[in-house]
Amino acid sequence: MSRLPHPHSAHGKVEHLQDFTSLDWCQELLSDPSISQIEKRSAPNERTDVSNTFFKKTLFTDESIRAYLSMYRPSKAEREHDKKSIFTGSAPTGSAGAQAVKVDSPLLDKQEYVWSQTDPDTPELLLLISVGRDVDGGIGRLHGGVTATLLDQVMGGLIANTYDTCATVDLSVKYKIAVATPCVLLCRGKMVRKKGRWIETVGWVEDGQGKVYAEGKGAFVVNKVQPAAAKM
Repeated sequence: MSRLPHPHSAHGKVEHLQDFTSLDWCQELLSDPSISQIEKRSAPNERTDVSNTFFKKTLFTDESIRAYLSMYRPSKAEREHDKKSIFTGSAPTGSAGAQAVKVDSPLLDKQEYVWSQTDPDTPELLLLISVGRDVDGGIGRLHGGVTATLLDQVMGGLIANTYDTCATVDLSVKYKIAVATPCVLLCRGKMVRKKGRWIETVGWVEDGQGKVYAEGKGAFVVNKVQPAAAKM
């Protein structure tokens, strides 16, 4: 598919993107025109302000997290802004360093903002994750700590997509159904509240066809000092 980044990473590892393209529901998602970014994992040394070697190195094996794609679905306001100011062709792809400019919203603004998690126009980060058997808890069952990690990753990644770096303050997980491995998972995250540097989120780990394995709620604090290239 033309929107997909190249499977080979800068540090010699390979995203097994065929795990996604072999599934109809993944292909439908990757072809969704409302998604503005499709990105793979960047190399651990590509950014100096964020490490995340847990996903970029430790879990990047053929039997752990075999393939990883991050996709951003902006709000209607962002899509209109991007259409006028940024994008002139198909959605940008590449490493996690490629990020779109967002509509104005002061980083340290003390005003409270609230979004509905059920509103389809609320901005959303989606992760496609192909999981092997080296992250099992029970035999053939994904470790619950990995499920929690995926929720932390998608919710924190959503914030980082707009405000760059943040730190997890609180994370709660409700496990609903055991995840059988190997498998392909869809992780989704949405913001529900922001006040100053404090941001609250919700997230889900699903099978991409309506089955929800786990739900999460998170609270994050955005770093005070943002890089010169921050989007705001």
